[in-house]
Amino acid sequence: MAFLSGLFYIFREQTPGSVPDTEESPPDTTLSDEPAPADPLAPFLDSLTEGKGQVRIMYYGDSQIEGDRVTSHLRQLLRCGRGGTGSGLFLPSMPVMYTKSIWLRSSSNWERYNSVSYRNGELTHNRLGPLLTICRYLPEGMTAPDPVKADVRIRPSVFADGTTAEFEIIRLIYSNSRGEERVIISANDNQVFEGLLESGQGVKEIRANLNGADDILIEFEGTTSPDILGISIESKEGIIVDNIPRRGSAGLEFTLVNRDNLKESFIILSPDLIVLQYGLNIVRNVRKEYGFYKQGLFRQLMLLKDVAPGTPVLVIGVTDMAEAEGDSIASYSNIPAIINAQKEAAYEAGAAFWDPYEAMGGRSSIIKWAEKRPPLAQTDYVHFTYPGADTLSQMLVEAMFKSDAQDTIYYFAEADSLPLQDMLQEIEQAEISEEENQAEALFKEIFRYDKNKPFIFTAPVFWIFFLIILAGYSLIYKKLFLRHFYLLLVSLFFYYKSGGFFLFLLIFVTIIDYTCGLLIFKSDRKSFKRLFILISILSNLGILAYFKYTGFLVDSVNDLFGTNLQVHDFLASFSNAYLGTSFDISNIILPVGISFFTFQSLSYTFDVFRGRLEPVKNIADFGFYVSFFPQLVAGPIVRASEFIPQLYKEFSLSKREFSHALFLISKGLIKKIVISDFIAVNFVDRVFDMPSLYSGFENLMAVYGYGLQIYCDFSGYTDIAIGLALIMGFRLPVNFNSPYKAAGISDFWKRWHISLSRWLKDYLYIPLGGNRKGKVRTGINLMITMLLGGLWHGASLRFIVWGGLHGIGLVINRIWNSIFGDRITQNRFGRVLAVFITFNFVSFCWIFFRAQDMESARLMLTQIAENFSPGSYMSVVPAYADVFLLMIAGYFIHFLPERVKESYRGLFIKMPLILQIIAVMLVVILL
Repeated sequence: MAFLSGLFYIFREQTPGSVPDTEESPPDTTLSDEPAPADPLAPFLDSLTEGKGQVRIMYYGDSQIEGDRVTSHLRQLLRCGRGGTGSGLFLPSMPVMYTKSIWLRSSSNWERYNSVSYRNGELTHNRLGPLLTICRYLPEGMTAPDPVKADVRIRPSVFADGTTAEFEIIRLIYSNSRGEERVIISANDNQVFEGLLESGQGVKEIRANLNGADDILIEFEGTTSPDILGISIESKEGIIVDNIPRRGSAGLEFTLVNRDNLKESFIILSPDLIVLQYGLNIVRNVRKEYGFYKQGLFRQLMLLKDVAPGTPVLVIGVTDMAEAEGDSIASYSNIPAIINAQKEAAYEAGAAFWDPYEAMGGRSSIIKWAEKRPPLAQTDYVHFTYPGADTLSQMLVEAMFKSDAQDTIYYFAEADSLPLQDMLQEIEQAEISEEENQAEALFKEIFRYDKNKPFIFTAPVFWIFFLIILAGYSLIYKKLFLRHFYLLLVSLFFYYKSGGFFLFLLIFVTIIDYTCGLLIFKSDRKSFKRLFILISILSNLGILAYFKYTGFLVDSVNDLFGTNLQVHDFLASFSNAYLGTSFDISNIILPVGISFFTFQSLSYTFDVFRGRLEPVKNIADFGFYVSFFPQLVAGPIVRASEFIPQLYKEFSLSKREFSHALFLISKGLIKKIVISDFIAVNFVDRVFDMPSLYSGFENLMAVYGYGLQIYCDFSGYTDIAIGLALIMGFRLPVNFNSPYKAAGISDFWKRWHISLSRWLKDYLYIPLGGNRKGKVRTGINLMITMLLGGLWHGASLRFIVWGGLHGIGLVINRIWNSIFGDRITQNRFGRVLAVFITFNFVSFCWIFFRAQDMESARLMLTQIAENFSPGSYMSVVPAYADVFLLMIAGYFIHFLPERVKESYRGLFIKMPLILQIIAVMLVVILL
């Protein structure tokens, strides 16, 4: 069968020369003069149709395929009509112990060794087998005084399809045995093999029939350990697809493995197709030296063709990936050049090539994939979700066979293969052209709304904007009305840059609440006052409810009553009809910061209604209060009675306050970019997006990581907001005060998002009756307040659960205090214990706050409770060493005594002002 024209680049077959054992001597790249078949994958495609007993695909990749992503669906698709069972190859210790196909639980004494171990001297050989990695339960050369035991338990994953979950045959591939190691294999507690391993360094194997069992236990015992090269669950006939991930790999390790060992392994496994799919580590590290990368990939392909003669090799190109540029997302610019290098290497080695970058949609397609529902890509804009990985494998299979695929979105016209040098020249010319247009691009970035480039504090362009604004402010800050009107215009522009034409909502809320506040104050009759406060409440909460909760309400009604109601965005319909836009009317877009500015504006009419505040003098002053840009989109929620009196005071800012503002800005940027964003992108988001892919240990670490991430994200923005406002002479309230030091849930809410806590207390909890109407009513009031507080954070059942758990925590906390008071927390041990319990309870609640849905939260809890495999520790910790070190550092700083934190703040303030400004500029530029 032929490939679909345009999706696979098929290159002529070449006969490789000799390829060396190790990386020291290069392979013979002499081309053969013999004619080559037009389709190098023809033998593989023929094996699918000619009824060969077993057809094996060995699929190598990086973290993109971890957990049996891509390969699981590929296996399922190819088995339709061709059969086959089992999951293929794995090791006792894998980067991901719980995949879409199998769940592994191994004893903690298993260690992984690869080419790095060989180079570091941990291994004396590089006979690393088909997985380019071996496992041992004792270090090489060590003989224990008494026999040591190790085990591996294998079960089908709950996500496995029927064929993968069927266990027919097990193969244990090993080498370097002394012949003294005993192995027992049990299937559903029935022993199916017992014996000693065969001695010698060559590649050997054990086979046993599993008879459809779904619980396999392999037990090892010996004073020495063999090299375990692989374990395979498979069938005698049909399709076998091996998932062979190497986290952090660029696919250049094959030449680091002993050639003879690799050849023996391939002889035993007899693959019919070898697939290579590597991406992220190439994209991040290969920026200019594309020719060197091409040569390295070519050497890998030539080696594979030598050790597995006659086996076709398929190179899958880099998929689209994106990275943050400030707070915008853009595809890596070097991807086309890397793809071209991969294409040329495949051409010269006689391999096949598929370009998923073009199949996905080209540049920035990963962003669109992440925006799909359900998402096809994770929020790191690098890795695929399960549906996304399935989509990629579907595209691959459709491209393999002649079908109607050319009539689908997966068809792309065949691109001309540019020589690498031409590609590099095009990139250089593009870079020159880009430099010439930088001034124009900067102008557009500052003054035009772009939903993909929100105008927020971590975007470099914001700081250019702020310096311009500050220069203008310095000319008029002494004139109160002019100052307020100027900052009102600036704030409205800031919201336009952040939220686009939803600016009209901010203006609408400003007009409504200014008018209601004025009418409330001037009305003599209470009934009129109540009418106008009701109008204010309904206007604000109505807007909030429509934009934030309509979809949730419609989905809830459909789930409860089996209806098929649809969301309809009336504003989008109006815009499409009269403004020529093309918005999706079935999805209501949530305006930026709507939860903050509606609550802030409501506090004004509440305070006027209660007689705590007189109305502002004019609508410009009120508009400035509602829209003040430092705290407009992320808080803190500033109460009118605290902020409005500042409007009529003269500007004042001491040198110490200015230094404190600079310190807060620097601290906020470091919290947000260095800690929060790094932890999220490199670990937390991956685990929360697909918890079933990761071990219980990784899930638990992700929960603790998210606790630090969300604190640094929220408090980082708040620190920047307070610092910016202070520079302009306005004092915003502290919003976070070391919340994880809290010795109880009540204490936590006095430290966490303090402005929201106070708003809920003053305008919801106390009006409900507070604690004035008995213990039962107090508990009910607490629950109502926290449930609505949870709903304020997001329109989802998981936010309601999060709020409900905190409500329960507050009720229990109040009952505890009524019985024991604060006697327990007065001593050091009692307080440490209380902080520990509170921190872990809050961390537990974060699972529901961050999870994609309730099912994801359940999966995460299941992984933590049931799949906490000790054998995964040693593979997980090194893989995320930088993330874990940053988490430790972040929590360590958080729990430092306040006097220590004050001391380094004091050191910054005592620095010469010029050094402080330089420090802030460096933080802004470097981060």
